[in-house]
Amino acid sequence: MSELPQGRAVSSRELYQRLLGHVRPYWRQFALGIFFMVLLAMTEPAIPFLLKPLLDGTFVERDPQFLFWSPIFLMVLFLVRGTCGLASQIAFAWVSGRLVLDLRELMFQRILNLPTSYYDAHATGIIINKVTHNVTQVTAAATKVLMVLVRDSVIVVGLLAYMLYLDWRLSLTVFVLLPVLAIAVRLIATRLRGLSRRLQATMGEMTHVLGEAVRGHKVIKVFGGREGELRRFIGHANWVRRFQFKVKVADGASSPLIEGVAAMMIALLIYIGTGQLGDRPMSVGAFVSFLAALGLLFPPIKR
Repeated sequence: MSELPQGRAVSSRELYQRLLGHVRPYWRQFALGIFFMVLLAMTEPAIPFLLKPLLDGTFVERDPQFLFWSPIFLMVLFLVRGTCGLASQIAFAWVSGRLVLDLRELMFQRILNLPTSYYDAHATGIIINKVTHNVTQVTAAATKVLMVLVRDSVIVVGLLAYMLYLDWRLSLTVFVLLPVLAIAVRLIATRLRGLSRRLQATMGEMTHVLGEAVRGHKVIKVFGGREGELRRFIGHANWVRRFQFKVKVADGASSPLIEGVAAMMIALLIYIGTGQLGDRPMSVGAFVSFLAALGLLFPPIKR
């Protein structure tokens, strides 16, 4: 099911295009989810944008206009963000549920028409795992891909544009260090993908052993095969444990790596933004706004 008729493995792009073909009947709900997702992404740069006048106008200059309107603007902004986020989640959850149902129906129809030789060559647990587990992971991954392509792209472009507007020198410092972060995240993502595939295969083998033990419990008892079956199950379960541990280690390694690069960026930004190079220092609101934009930039880049 994961290969083309010629035996060539399906690439991620081909798999995603095929998956989008199944979304076509629900394009209205899908487009509605994208619409609210884009609106949510467009409000992301507004958070640091409001911090500059909020800090400079209220805490520094004590402007009564800013003192009155700034809290109202913040409340409206987060109300809009919450509404758009909820609407996009509902739309994509509905489409994802229908997509899982359609894929499971197609997969079960395919299973019913497969020849006996296929069942002889593949473990029952692996076949069951494809329908019960893998299909949900595919749709979840497709949703994440869409978030990266649409929402995160809009967020990154908007935040970078605002950072350039605030101070081009600080932005260049960020641009120099971002490729280092991108390369590290890419390596970790490749490692996680390989481990996840091996974990899925091992999980299917463990499920197959468990299914055989449940269905053949009488034969196992009659011929005294408990020890052998127990060793088989523990062996596969231990491989599942090892792959799960490796996935958690690889995923956990990304956080300190990103935090280390972020610390380097913040140290350089403080040095430049406070006028240590002899230039005029930034205002409190502009500097805090820049740091806020930088902090909001890390999660979409990581994803």
